[in-house]
Amino acid sequence: MDLLFDIILWLHFTAFVVGGANVVTMPFLVARMHAASPETRQALCSIAKALSRAGRGAMVVLLITGPILMWQRYGGLSGASVWFWIKMALIVLMLVSIVAAGITFKRAEAGDDAALETAETAGRIAAVAFLGVLLSAVFAFN
Repeated sequence: MDLLFDIILWLHFTAFVVGGANVVTMPFLVARMHAASPETRQALCSIAKALSRAGRGAMVVLLITGPILMWQRYGGLSGASVWFWIKMALIVLMLVSIVAAGITFKRAEAGDDAALETAETAGRIAAVAFLGVLLSAVFAFN
């Protein structure tokens, strides 16, 4: 059972790295779109879409492996600390901001600069929430 736990933990950490890279990279990419030519903007949108697909996949893996890890290691949520619940709240905030960024990014791709601003702000919120998730996880599982 320890081998299975270790493999699931590895999957969880790998998805965390992929998702984290996406959350950290995307605001920089979107910020470049403001002054980009139409051709460059299209190329940046293509990169953003690829990153978004990777990020969505990572989030699915995290949402599946996280509960499995809690169940395997701790037998559920009965002993979860306040830091764990802070982490969960930040994950919800991150999910909401990622969805908002994705929705508004589609309009931004069509040239709506106000939507681009909203997507950029939502991306920044997701990045800060991601850092909070990492910090609270350290305290929750220490």
